[in-house]
Amino acid sequence: MVLQVSNLKRMILGISIAIVLVLFIGYGINTFYDDPEYNDFCTRKAIPTFNESDCLAEGGEWSVYPKPARGVGEELIIEGYCNQDFTCSEEYLVAREEYNKKVFIFAVVAGLIAVILGGAVLHLESVSSGIMGGGVLSIIYGTLRYWGDLGDIWRFIILGIVLAVLIWIGYKKFGK
Repeated sequence: MVLQVSNLKRMILGISIAIVLVLFIGYGINTFYDDPEYNDFCTRKAIPTFNESDCLAEGGEWSVYPKPARGVGEELIIEGYCNQDFTCSEEYLVAREEYNKKVFIFAVVAGLIAVILGGAVLHLESVSSGIMGGGVLSIIYGTLRYWGDLGDIWRFIILGIVLAVLIWIGYKKFGK
């Protein structure tokens, strides 16, 4: 019974370290590197209108969306809105992509360092497992932030590198 409680405590400690480490890395990034805010790029708001020509005359971009008919036999009503922020929206998306790329780089590097540290350097099993788990979660966090903007070749390379590091650590740590 004492052995089971001791193993449970080690497992809880390892999981706790993993969760807190990935939160520490994520909040560290947010603390020292500000996330771009939409309102920093766009000050005008999208204005609902039913007149495409007025929208275009004001320098906006007309966006159409279908609205379902309300009753039986009614036709589909097409409505739209005038987005006057379409150029600043693009600037915001570019800034957001750049931010996500930097978050990705930092989180993956920090995660790989944690995985290597936990797998090759630290010897107390519950602590090393927690550090490794937090490192893996950090890699996942960073990768998910930038995954949609990565090309297929980069996805393949990143996954290959992480897989190779994990296999190396597996042999180094558990191959004895």
